[in-house]
Amino acid sequence: MSPMLLCGIVSLSVAALCAPLVGAVCRRFGIVDRPDGQRKLHARAVPLTGGPTIVMAVTAGMAAALWVDPQVLMITRGDTSFLLCLAGAAAVIVLVGILDDRFSLRGRQKLLGQFVAACLMLPSGIAVDHVSVFGWTVQFGDLGFLFTLFWILGAINALNLIDGVDGLASTTGIVLALSVAAVTLILDGRPDGLLMSLALAGSLAGFLIHNFPPARMFLGDSGSMLIGLILGCVALKCSVKQYTVVAMVMPTAIWAIPIFDVAMAIVRRRLTGRSIYATDRGHLHHCLQRQGHSGARLLAVVGTLCAITGVGAVGSAFYSSELIAIVAVGTALLLLIASRSFGYAEMTLLGNRVRRVLMSLFRGREGQRPLLHHEQVRLQGQHEWVSLWDVLTAFAENNRLDSVELNVNMPSAGEAYHATCRTKSSTDAHEVWKTEIPLIVEGIRVGHIRLEGGASGNFSAWLVQIGRGLEPFAADFRSVVTRMQRRAP
Repeated sequence: MSPMLLCGIVSLSVAALCAPLVGAVCRRFGIVDRPDGQRKLHARAVPLTGGPTIVMAVTAGMAAALWVDPQVLMITRGDTSFLLCLAGAAAVIVLVGILDDRFSLRGRQKLLGQFVAACLMLPSGIAVDHVSVFGWTVQFGDLGFLFTLFWILGAINALNLIDGVDGLASTTGIVLALSVAAVTLILDGRPDGLLMSLALAGSLAGFLIHNFPPARMFLGDSGSMLIGLILGCVALKCSVKQYTVVAMVMPTAIWAIPIFDVAMAIVRRRLTGRSIYATDRGHLHHCLQRQGHSGARLLAVVGTLCAITGVGAVGSAFYSSELIAIVAVGTALLLLIASRSFGYAEMTLLGNRVRRVLMSLFRGREGQRPLLHHEQVRLQGQHEWVSLWDVLTAFAENNRLDSVELNVNMPSAGEAYHATCRTKSSTDAHEVWKTEIPLIVEGIRVGHIRLEGGASGNFSAWLVQIGRGLEPFAADFRSVVTRMQRRAP
């Protein structure tokens, strides 16, 4: 039997058999995902077993391949640093993931662990010193390690963020791993990369038996981050270094759908004034769920999108043409945006911000308080927030405020809304006051209001005036949100 085929079969078998055992241990030590009624809506506590299961399955698969054919890695005999560094980085990622699954680390703490794992990969020789697209090359020189760190961190978090639906990260990981394996095979690339990709694909296929909806086990952060680490590093080390024509286009194409999901999350959160670590239900899988896709059909939709970009990468490798990958990626993303399945609201936010910046460069004075912009974007959900927004803008106009912003984020109800209105201020910048008022209903923060103006006179009297002025809005808002929360599953 081919050592490559044996690797995949053994990995699949070990993952399928060991996952229940790992699950029992995770339950014993409280490494489970408990529903919270807001973002985590599953019915019961589910063990988070992905990291340890994948480590055991990948190790067993590669060991089986080496047992059958000890010469399978002969071509990389002089370069064992890659596998050694990857083993160390994987150990760090799994440890950080387990700690996060058990104790819910802060975003910065988790990012620090990811950064340590990424740094451990630098001695393996995967630094990207240049990027080339259509013959246009950007040289990084001594700063190449920064781009490499950015790529690895992005790969780790891309799979971590997409892991929000039963079986999704496992399915996506299988497609990405097979794409990397196919490109490596076509380019006659490094056998350790091919072996690692097949072992990962096999282990995820075995784990998917328990992770398929309705899932009995979740990957957890330890599993989803490990998938990203392995695939991100293998793509750089074992594919990009083998050729120069398609450079970074191939791995970027393979990762296009997860990268787009991460990019839209950053745009959505930053342009609505939230931390990039904030949680919401605006990811690709959430949007597809709201359109009626669920279970196996949702996995098929996302898997197909990843397959389109993966096939584009394979075509680029086979024909040595980066245009094929770019067209495939553009097609997949255009399908999502044009159908308003995902990314349309975020692109609207981004377009509005660009337009405002450009208009600020050319707009002249048109009066005492010209309107600079008045924008509303429904990010998720069906509720008409316009009436509440009208109450808030009327309050701002009556009190001659310079800026008012409303941000609603209700993951449990599938609602997210952002609106902002700004007029040109006659107040000097150093005299402008700003405040953010949290919107809390039944002990749960569901959004915020931001106000900006140039108040004069007694400070305490001004605060009282704002509080009284917002009472009608607060009452209406509380009534609407309370009804939504009661209807939420």
